[in-house]
Amino acid sequence: MNKKTFLTGLSTLLITIFSFSQGLTSIDVSTEKLYMSSDVSKPIDALGSPYINENFLPVKIKGYDNVLYTGRYNAYNGEMEINLGTKIIALDKTQPYEVTFTQNNKNYKTFNFISKTGVAKSGFLNVIDSATTHSLLKEETIRFVDKVPAATSYQRDKPAKFIANESNYYLKVGDKITPVPTRKKDLLKSYAKDAKKIKSYLKDNKVSLKKEEDIKKLALYLASL
Repeated sequence: MNKKTFLTGLSTLLITIFSFSQGLTSIDVSTEKLYMSSDVSKPIDALGSPYINENFLPVKIKGYDNVLYTGRYNAYNGEMEINLGTKIIALDKTQPYEVTFTQNNKNYKTFNFISKTGVAKSGFLNVIDSATTHSLLKEETIRFVDKVPAATSYQRDKPAKFIANESNYYLKVGDKITPVPTRKKDLLKSYAKDAKKIKSYLKDNKVSLKKEEDIKKLALYLASL
């Protein structure tokens, strides 16, 4: 083999290796965001469940449309758990994720918002209604009640348990996300400027703040004010 032939072959080999490595880099970049999410929180021994549904169900993650994962939502710590097959991760709730459970089309997105108690939060909210003018979002939460030791030897300990809280609703208009209280007094106070109109609307349309379908109708009305 002469020197010219050797150099030509070597150049071709280097170009091939470089091209292959570039291909690998692009693949890694496309999956990096998902795979670099954190490990899930350690399980807690308690009655009940921290999950909306204990089972891992099929999910689609926007941006990863060619892959069908399974997932479940931990409403105690706000983690969207995704089963990658080799490990279970929790999606970074500070990043823009959209997850849809394919069996019931239940959709979750990450948002930055102010809770009804005035706390700034980042997390997954269930999009229960979406229109061109607004979206109605639901925050699903579960609380943990610690074990209560028996006061006397004649009593039994009360075991630790998970209990579902009432859901919190939010109205998104443009980039603004506002709590929608499900108690009439709090609702009128939150929308003090339009309180009279809202009070009449609730009465005239027999709106129940305990029914999600009625809250959807209320959200449409609030978005029009």
